[in-house]
Amino acid sequence: SCRSHAAAACLLFVAVGALSSRQAASFQPQQCNANANTNTNINKVDITRRGWMESIAANTALVATTAVVTTASNAAMAFDGSGSSAYAGKSPASKLELRKSYQQRIAADVSDFNKLGAAIAAGETDGKDWVNFFIQYQRREPDAIGRSYAALADLRGTPTPDPKVFEGGCGLLLATSFTKAGKPPDNTPAVKSFNKMYRSFDAIQAAGKKGDAAKAKAEYEKVKPLLSQYLTDVELPGDLSDPLYQ
Repeated sequence: SCRSHAAAACLLFVAVGALSSRQAASFQPQQCNANANTNTNINKVDITRRGWMESIAANTALVATTAVVTTASNAAMAFDGSGSSAYAGKSPASKLELRKSYQQRIAADVSDFNKLGAAIAAGETDGKDWVNFFIQYQRREPDAIGRSYAALADLRGTPTPDPKVFEGGCGLLLATSFTKAGKPPDNTPAVKSFNKMYRSFDAIQAAGKKGDAAKAKAEYEKVKPLLSQYLTDVELPGDLSDPLYQ
């Protein structure tokens, strides 16, 4: 029928478009993408006459998957930490899935925090463990956990012109997911503990820039109980030595 031919033509057009765009650049999910584990490594596409139709068939499924990932990414980025309204229209199942995805990311961030602590204990004030925790630049591709940024940026977000405001981090999104419907998020224990914690990391970084290992260690020890309380409030193990963070 005309409709079936039109649908087939549309599918072919989308697949061809996907192939062309894939030659230009790989797909990169947003920072808080709940489905960011999708593999974005894309091989060069064979567009010869013999390989063209084969490539179309092989990549039609990828087009559909990319559409799903993009939708989830946009939805996640729309959550602005405003409390229960951030989850408006979401079913209980999807809320739990989002919360679980945020918890997995936070667990990875804490693991990097522990590695930073080990480096500080060894007297280091720079190196890969410092970079892996503090660097603000977006990765070329997400890591195995789906993080597009290093641990601190993933946890609290990246800086804005307002020094008190960070955007894009999963830490506050996870905290606000525990806000009861109709209640202000600022009264949520997880949000309170996040607000006490999120600026405390800066003193560690400042000490590292000065090469002051003793100061870095002292500031690190101050952050640990704040982070531990936050983890407890978002229903993660509060003990930083828990196997989840190793």
